[in-house]
Amino acid sequence: METLKMIHSRKAIRKYSGQLTDEQLHQIILAANAAPVSLGSYDDYRLTVIQDQQILSQINGIYNAPTLIVVSAQNPTKSEYVSAGAIVHNMELAAEDQGLGANYNMGSISLIPTSVLPDGFTAVFALTVGQTSEEFSPKNISDDRIKTNIVK
Repeated sequence: METLKMIHSRKAIRKYSGQLTDEQLHQIILAANAAPVSLGSYDDYRLTVIQDQQILSQINGIYNAPTLIVVSAQNPTKSEYVSAGAIVHNMELAAEDQGLGANYNMGSISLIPTSVLPDGFTAVFALTVGQTSEEFSPKNISDDRIKTNIVK
């Protein structure tokens, strides 16, 4: 899918029809690793892929997603939250590029059991992902949806 077409087509998916394949997950993880992080400090982040239904059932607000990918950081500051957002954004675009449904999730990160996260890491952002029957088609988006000041 062309990048701008995909950006205009993306939407938050809250209804999933099945689990993604290992190859689809691999492509999403590759996209996460291509994301920019503050000062190139990749060792300060971890990805935790949760597909265990028993664990997922304990987390409200993830729309029965078959996969939750958690980005965690050590002693997160604003910088780590911004970098985690870039990581999740790359993963979301990679998911939709493969026809998968995905949704950004910060509201449920406090419900993620700390036992599934690496020691010393705190969940800062997450992505729900899975198969979907939703169709992705470009929307007409106005260029003044977000008011813009241009200074020349």
